[in-house]
Amino acid sequence: VGFELDAFLGRVSDLRTWTNALPSVVVCELTGELGMVPITGTLFEELRARLGEEDAKRLDANQRYTTYPSPSHLEGVRRWGAQASRGTAVAYLSIGEFGDQSHEDATLWHSGEQLLTAGDLATTLAHFRERSGFDIGDGRIDLEKYRGENAAEQWADARKKALAAGDA
Repeated sequence: VGFELDAFLGRVSDLRTWTNALPSVVVCELTGELGMVPITGTLFEELRARLGEEDAKRLDANQRYTTYPSPSHLEGVRRWGAQASRGTAVAYLSIGEFGDQSHEDATLWHSGEQLLTAGDLATTLAHFRERSGFDIGDGRIDLEKYRGENAAEQWADARKKALAAGDA
């Protein structure tokens, strides 16, 4: 079974404030202050909607073949990353594997500025720790805990179930 996950990473306390603007946000605690917001299909649509229908259609108009996430979804991610990083650091991580093929791409924003494009998880975590002062703890970060193309949905569902059961 392959693996595909798109997610935002950041300080848990910062990520929790996002629900005011993006109701489908689910914050998964990873280690220390580090948290993840898995980008589910619903969250991709919320981010795309923030662009406005006209801009979203214009961004997707030049696609020869339909892709997911589409250019408008990715632009929604980019704009949100820049906006949400004001006063903190936020990263967008897209990781996956299928057979012998794998990818790991990170984009990092700090205080509204994009600092890193086409980075990786290790570089992102180093920035969080060394330049942003995040306590990312010593715990192992297992982003492949859930497998399949719907890993983001599995992360979000597991967190919702844990919250419903009263787990912190």
